[in-house]
Amino acid sequence: MNSVVLPAWAFVLVVGLVALRAVAEEPAACPKEAVRFQAHRGGLREVPENTLAACRYAWGLGGIPEVDICTTSDGKIICLHDSTLARTTDAPDRLRNTPVKELTFDETRKWDCGRWFDPRFEGERVPSLREVFTEMHGHPERQVYLDLKKIDLGQLAGLITEYDVAEQVIFCHCVQQNCITLRELTPKVRTMLWIGDKPDEIMRKFEAAFATGFKGLDQVQLHLNAAAPATDSEGFLGYALDEPFIADALERTAAAGIDLEVLPFEFTETTIAGLLDLGVRWYATDEPKRFTACVNQWTTRADGPARP
Repeated sequence: MNSVVLPAWAFVLVVGLVALRAVAEEPAACPKEAVRFQAHRGGLREVPENTLAACRYAWGLGGIPEVDICTTSDGKIICLHDSTLARTTDAPDRLRNTPVKELTFDETRKWDCGRWFDPRFEGERVPSLREVFTEMHGHPERQVYLDLKKIDLGQLAGLITEYDVAEQVIFCHCVQQNCITLRELTPKVRTMLWIGDKPDEIMRKFEAAFATGFKGLDQVQLHLNAAAPATDSEGFLGYALDEPFIADALERTAAAGIDLEVLPFEFTETTIAGLLDLGVRWYATDEPKRFTACVNQWTTRADGPARP
């Protein structure tokens, strides 16, 4: 039988058609989306919360620390979750239960806020927001969530502008109007509405934000609490919120061009994998190191979905 010699152009065409067929038969790759996380209060189960050490820890893990901000009697913005120094410092009895709004900045700075957590953190002090911004200025990769406790939004906007960190700040609160107001004062700041409470209330508040077109928001955070035992039916992965609601919230926030973040107060490799499989890519966590380990497990499992 005579052999047929194809001209060079025909050979290239045949190879190209075979390659195209192989591509067509292979499932299309899903887009690789990064998994991002907020270290809640800096990562309060792994480091002393609301400290410079916690911020550095979260940044070192590739996350975004969150700090709570309130004001002292002399008008300084500090990073502290509680209204007093009692829980997170070694302040003496005469001061520990005094509201910080009645203390001067210097009075809040005298006391150690790291040793109670671990001797390794001895010497940490309640930081001012200026100190956090100083560590961020000139480092655009360092971002921070600011959770409003009690401050003047105009003063906060001025400080953000002074340190030129607007694009590194995500302002968060449970009242949407505060997010809208700060956005108006500093347009480059991102904002997040966090929503906690029982499932019915979370759904109601989410619907209220949706009805505004998520006005003034870049992110919405849903708290994931464990489902109540015995009487209540178990939700998605053992959380009180069910899968259809979370999936719908993902779809609606994505359609609006904003992020959906979840805060699972308790989690395992299985629950994080389930949330990732569902499509959640923004998280808040009290345990950033353990969280990143769970994400790494998900990304490397042999039968896993699209890798982040």
